[in-house]
Amino acid sequence: MTSTGSELSSAPSAECWRNAKFFEDVVRADLNADASEVVHVVDVQVANANAKVEGYMSLMHRAAVEFQVGGAGVVQTRSYIVKEKSSKVFGGDFVEKLAVFSKEIEMYETFLPAFEEFWGEAGIQFGPRVLKTVSTPYTVIVMEDLKSKGFSMKQRTEGLSLELCEQVLSKVAKFHAASVVYYEQNGPYPEDFKEGIFSEKLKEDMEAYCAPLLESYIQAMEDLGFPLEVREALNFYRGKLYSYLCKLLEPDPAKFNVLNHGDLWVNNLQFSETEVLLLDYQIAVYGSPSLDLLYSIINLSALDVRTDKFDHLIEHYHSELAKSLNVLNAKTTIPTLQDIQEDVRQHGFLACLMSMEGLLMILVPEVELNMEMLGSSTEAGFEYRKSFYSYPRVKSMLEKLVPFMWERGFLKMAE
Repeated sequence: MTSTGSELSSAPSAECWRNAKFFEDVVRADLNADASEVVHVVDVQVANANAKVEGYMSLMHRAAVEFQVGGAGVVQTRSYIVKEKSSKVFGGDFVEKLAVFSKEIEMYETFLPAFEEFWGEAGIQFGPRVLKTVSTPYTVIVMEDLKSKGFSMKQRTEGLSLELCEQVLSKVAKFHAASVVYYEQNGPYPEDFKEGIFSEKLKEDMEAYCAPLLESYIQAMEDLGFPLEVREALNFYRGKLYSYLCKLLEPDPAKFNVLNHGDLWVNNLQFSETEVLLLDYQIAVYGSPSLDLLYSIINLSALDVRTDKFDHLIEHYHSELAKSLNVLNAKTTIPTLQDIQEDVRQHGFLACLMSMEGLLMILVPEVELNMEMLGSSTEAGFEYRKSFYSYPRVKSMLEKLVPFMWERGFLKMAE
């Protein structure tokens, strides 16, 4: 734990947000206090909210703030989450190229409040309350600590039950519907939202990252005894896997499109007994709803739910989406279930990508995550990736998912 304790500054620092003055208006916003209300911050204790930074594009901190209202009286304590831009995290210049912080700030300050306002008295909330954002001379987002409201993350290796998956997709459908209405009323989303993690700006670096991932995946298919025809289908993606996905995810203006969260996995969800909230909107992107659908079903679901209940979850999403678009009086034509099913089929290769990268990290927390090694073409890199495929959870996932993807045509390059 890092304590600013006795070193607490009374004035903002250009180098750091860890000072009393910085948190005064955070507390004021949290309390919905008038600007004239005197808030005196007594102490700030800062600890890392995520212990490791490898694989993440932000540093996360939990700040315990002691304060007095009115400049005197009882000392109260509230906890906040501070999301910080840093050169220490994974992504390097990706963070700049994808404008992840400016996008997320716009999500929290403009789009989410508008989406929630559409839902009015229903009281739908999509993410945590954001209490303060700063872009210069440092970049941070300060939000409520959902832990203090009874929210928590689910254990990731076993995956979510059918009931919890339905809960997530219900919230995603409401989010998507609100994004459609926002588009109708305000026109296209800003340029930064036209590309998510699959971006032409990243093609050179990401193609080099994906190439060894695919090689190890094909080798794993052979080691696990999958048919030659499966491996031969994957050969077509050699040297162009990332480029193919960039093209695959280009929005088709003739089809139904939404603003996607873009990164739905268990660490970006917080659950209470009755509610689920979405976190981390850094790579939100406008396009096919299949991006969020496939990400959530493949990344979040328990082993049997992922494949055995796949169609049910698509139907559940469609039902919730249609209902939501009607409630919000959307003018856009509501897609049929067949429209959504066909769109998912066309984007099905996303499921394969997740099974060769994201799901490995989710299912095997025992292997320390090293993004550089994960995409390394060295012998050490191949040995590192091979270590994931030795775990029973990964073998079970592939034994269920690969035949499912093959039967659905997800592994064959779309025309």
